[in-house]
Amino acid sequence: MAEFVKVCRKSEIESGKGKVVDLNGRSVAVMNNGGEFFAIDNTCAHMQGPLGDGSCKGGKVTCPLHAWEYDLQTGKTDFSEDVKLDTFEVKIDGDDILVNPEPRGE
Repeated sequence: MAEFVKVCRKSEIESGKGKVVDLNGRSVAVMNNGGEFFAIDNTCAHMQGPLGDGSCKGGKVTCPLHAWEYDLQTGKTDFSEDVKLDTFEVKIDGDDILVNPEPRGE
């Protein structure tokens, strides 16, 4: 079982925004969806846009390049049933955001 890794602080990410972090060599977007934090692969499947530079609301992150949306819990998109990005379990410890480096299973 992988140990959670501290990636940033809650105070670093405004509500509706994200932050790109390095998770053991992997680029991951940590998103603040109204005070609830999620971690998802940072690279959009469409044109490799940086999801961490996008916005989020309603449990979805929107890519800043071409507005592809991904569910923050499942990594799925309505644009293609064949596309699913990895998502990661998040824990909060005070102001610290910790992420499990192992992607969630199906």
